[in-house]
Amino acid sequence: MAIKHLLAASVLAAATAGTASAQDTGLSGLYFHGFVGGNYLGDADYTGLIGGSPNSVDTDYDFGGSIGGAIGWDINRWSTDKIGSRFEVSLSYANNDVDSTDFSGNGAGNEANTTGDTSTTALHANLLWDFKNSGRFTPYAGLGAGIAYVDQDITYGPGVRLNESDTVFSVQAIAGVSYALNNTTDLTLDARYSRAFDAETRRLNPAGVSTGDVQDDLENLSINVGVRFRF
Repeated sequence: MAIKHLLAASVLAAATAGTASAQDTGLSGLYFHGFVGGNYLGDADYTGLIGGSPNSVDTDYDFGGSIGGAIGWDINRWSTDKIGSRFEVSLSYANNDVDSTDFSGNGAGNEANTTGDTSTTALHANLLWDFKNSGRFTPYAGLGAGIAYVDQDITYGPGVRLNESDTVFSVQAIAGVSYALNNTTDLTLDARYSRAFDAETRRLNPAGVSTGDVQDDLENLSINVGVRFRF
């Protein structure tokens, strides 16, 4: 919970600082964007030394959910009559239940009694571009970078666990479209792809003793609907 509070405080601090210096930096048009959707977490191939030998735990996930919000501003000095530029700070959360695991040390085949989940809480600073036109629909795209807090709690076999949290570097790509209800409110539909690099987790035997650490990059793809309010 502490990391989530820290991330939330970071977003609030960014909003406060950004508002105070908007005139100096060419920022205007403060907005808030809230979104919710479904999340696909790519299959992970956790590798490392387990029991002193190179091994892997291949993990497949069920389709899960995501929720998030962003505070942003228009960037006047980088905008034209055709392309609008924006800066935002986004905070998102995604959770996926595990579907199956395959530990290489036990030979081929999925492990029995697989349960648990993996969650990702991510804080990104994003640059976005709106492709302006005369209609109500406006396509947009963006890129971002930040940090991801990855929390894993997976159990398989006779009680073996992958149980650890890790904070790692993360990048994000965004593509979507907004629909203007009026001058201050937009509906949005977008896809957000993120990659958390080298997320590490600890493998524990049924007695709770560590047998080694394994890691892999984690890829999330969320499809979201949302509402964006301008102030």
